[in-house]
Amino acid sequence: MVAKVLSGRPVADAILSEAKAKIERLGFQPCLHIVNATGSRAQDSFIKMKTRACDTVGAKAVIHRIDSPSEAELVSFIEELNKDRDVHGIVVQLPLPENISTLRVLESIDVKKDVDGLHPVNLGRLLAGDETRPTATAAAVIKILDAYGIKVEGLDVVIINNSILVGRPLFAMFTSRMATVQVCHVETRDLKSKTLRAEVLISATGVPRLITGEMVSEGVIAVDVGTGFVEGKLVGDFDFESVSQKASAITPVPGGVGPVTVATLISNLVRCASEVA
Repeated sequence: MVAKVLSGRPVADAILSEAKAKIERLGFQPCLHIVNATGSRAQDSFIKMKTRACDTVGAKAVIHRIDSPSEAELVSFIEELNKDRDVHGIVVQLPLPENISTLRVLESIDVKKDVDGLHPVNLGRLLAGDETRPTATAAAVIKILDAYGIKVEGLDVVIINNSILVGRPLFAMFTSRMATVQVCHVETRDLKSKTLRAEVLISATGVPRLITGEMVSEGVIAVDVGTGFVEGKLVGDFDFESVSQKASAITPVPGGVGPVTVATLISNLVRCASEVA
């Protein structure tokens, strides 16, 4: 079996095209503010993806690089953005430095300007089945499966990640679609026994080529959310060559979940802007 490659680029293009049309009807330019307090230049490539997507649809992106802030300083800065009526969406690049509470920062973002869907209120709504403002990365996984007509009802889904970015929101979204879901993490014992039972396998560990062909079942649907570098080349959690020989479908890295995540974030921005129009 050779897997069907689930490219995210046409899915992202369709989302961005719809966002652009909505912006044209809005009559004003939505503005996304990106806050980078990570202290790392490694985020620059991710930020550029977001700014390019904004340019594509006619939105504005403003980047704030804040070096070594205290938690109070970062929260205060975000609260000022909340007050600005010309700011329609706020994104805080993660992970934050260890001295700063991620929860405290995320809950300081105005719920109506939370385009990443990571505010506790928006996460709670997602758990309750409200996907109005979904977590961007988790929603990207669902959008790709939907775009290729893959139904998960009744399937065994295994997610290797338990973060608020991926694992937990995906658990909510898959269970609402009547899949049977198991969430794995760094303390999971005998990971291979779990992955072999998966009919849909999602991995987001950032460990390059963690999942090999011998760890998956024939016909599995493999969704790669991980990103890492091997000899300067961007790779995912799946060993693409061996897994694709057993999977029925697989997302590539790059060009899979990443572009759809960015497009979903832009779609969320347009929704935020529409609510204040």
